[in-house]
Amino acid sequence: MLEGNESIRSVALDFGLTDPTILQDWIKNYKNKGEAGVQDTYPRKNYVLKDERARNIVDKKLKEENERLRAEIKYLKKSQSLTQKLEGATNKDKVLIVAGLRKKHKLEHLLAIIDMAPSVYDYNLSVIKNKVNKYQEIEDKIDELYLKKHKKRQHYNAIYIELKNLGYKIGNNKVLEIMRAKGYLKFRSKKWLKYSSYEGDKGYVKPNHMKQTFITTRPFEKAGTDITMFRVKNAAVYLSPVIDFNTREVLSYVAAKDAKVDKVMHMLTQLKQKHGNQIEGMMIQSDQGIQYQNSRYQERLIELGMIQSMSRKGNCLDNSPTENFFGRIKDEMWYGHEDEFNSADELIKGIDEYIEYYNNTRIVLKLKTNPIDYRNRSLNNI
Repeated sequence: MLEGNESIRSVALDFGLTDPTILQDWIKNYKNKGEAGVQDTYPRKNYVLKDERARNIVDKKLKEENERLRAEIKYLKKSQSLTQKLEGATNKDKVLIVAGLRKKHKLEHLLAIIDMAPSVYDYNLSVIKNKVNKYQEIEDKIDELYLKKHKKRQHYNAIYIELKNLGYKIGNNKVLEIMRAKGYLKFRSKKWLKYSSYEGDKGYVKPNHMKQTFITTRPFEKAGTDITMFRVKNAAVYLSPVIDFNTREVLSYVAAKDAKVDKVMHMLTQLKQKHGNQIEGMMIQSDQGIQYQNSRYQERLIELGMIQSMSRKGNCLDNSPTENFFGRIKDEMWYGHEDEFNSADELIKGIDEYIEYYNNTRIVLKLKTNPIDYRNRSLNNI
């Protein structure tokens, strides 16, 4: 085993042995028992070769660095969602982020990223855990109103009005802060395809009596109607409502698989059945669509004692309250929920549910209550 003048220490280093006495034991066993005395009967990780040891050390360092980098990336992503600028994050913000990532990453790596001593981290964490949230009751009520009652449809201003009506003492900006922290303010708005029923002037176009004067003094004074379209799978659903410009109430509506004049006539029948003589003298605004130029429609308005007014060609602002309702219903029950409806019938049922909610529950910011409640109050004061 030893050749020439080689020392036991130099030969031990060639074998990658950290302790020369191991080689001495090998030589002694070889002299006493032969080759059987020095055969390796089980793996000894302390005896691995120098190259393999070096690789293991490098691999370990790379693994540690990789883990630290993953922790840093996670921290940066989470910090950007909690604070607008990373450099403006407080110790509380940093501790909250680290506490959320601690299950997946080593605490020492996370503290190195934020340059915080373990004692500072422990102190801030204990302060956070022991701090009483004086808004907890209000936060729970916000969850109930936003998630259960309004099904994620109402903005923070409406939630604020409801809280005030319930007797809670809280500011508008605080409601905004709480709902933003909960991730409740992520409304999406899409440009939607407008349905057009215009087929030219058939000789029955009426003057624009409304002239964008939407101000009213009482319910059933002015209203608007139009038709919008929803695409679902390989079908379409058409919604035709009558919107009261005073209360924003949907006075009557038809949701169907076509937009023929029969559907609009049925909408007027419902209007009369629900509201009786209250609609007499009411001005109703529409575009110049073929349904509204139809003689049956125009004659029916005369029978009901209503005044017909038509928007100028291609000017949606002449009926903007109705257009606003279409935008609202699509933002709140359609966009982001398209996959929840598998057929036209399911969508019609969803529209029915939304209009029931819209009339009876949804807060109109300008009115500070829902449309039907406002209508009843107004009529009682007349």
